[in-house]
Amino acid sequence: MEHFTIGDRVELSRYDYLWRLSPDRWAWEFLRRNPDFRRDAATRRDDDISERKAPCVNARILRAREPQPLADRWGLVMMPDPNLNGHDADVVWNLAAFPDQIIIYCVTRAPHEPCEIWERVNAVSKSTHVTDYSGREYLLCRCDGSVIQNCCTGVSLLGLEPVGVRLMITDMQSFPRRSKLLQSAFDVYNGVYPTRPAQWSKTTQILRDGLIALDCLALGGNHRDVAAALYGQIRVREEWNGPSMKHAVRYLVKKAEALRDGGYREDLLRADPFLR
Repeated sequence: MEHFTIGDRVELSRYDYLWRLSPDRWAWEFLRRNPDFRRDAATRRDDDISERKAPCVNARILRAREPQPLADRWGLVMMPDPNLNGHDADVVWNLAAFPDQIIIYCVTRAPHEPCEIWERVNAVSKSTHVTDYSGREYLLCRCDGSVIQNCCTGVSLLGLEPVGVRLMITDMQSFPRRSKLLQSAFDVYNGVYPTRPAQWSKTTQILRDGLIALDCLALGGNHRDVAAALYGQIRVREEWNGPSMKHAVRYLVKKAEALRDGGYREDLLRADPFLR
């Protein structure tokens, strides 16, 4: 896939973290800019969710103390902080909204019995274990700028006995998509993506530019201000009166607003993993 590095416009560098995010994290980036969602999120209370440190591994443990109907309305297990980005926020999508998330089956194992997958994940990532109000368990694994969401089945990860994990593909129809999802996760855990300047595919650049457009408009800017942020003032002065730049910005804003206002469910939560 063709990649290219955006120029040296320093003001855009704060968006560089986006390029390592998976489609479900991009979905959060658009959702957290939705005014209706932010009003719902403003009702969240710190004591709705309990948080503690895991005793044996580098992990946080979150548990919903109350039902989360407002979060469920948006496809979420619990209400994250909309001021946190797609890497830092504890965003867990429910299975109805994000059916292609990795499903792991947890089994008990003897104390000295190896489990290569579990040991690798714990060695290279920081984990957040999430339990919803009904007792369903999820695992967020943060590794090298990426976040991988897992739905946990089988025995609880919070039990007293050591746990091993098995990866599950439950039907033939979903095999191709789930295989891509697993390969993308393995690439992250195995360090396939080295530290390097942000590199954008055509898809991720359009998404990034859409977020920049939404942010410009939220600050009171207009379409020309969006163009200036993306292309620079000199180019805007030269090209704004022509048809191409205005049309491109109008299309970008329309697409970004559609993703923010609900399109994230179909276009991002059900998208194939992005190639990097």
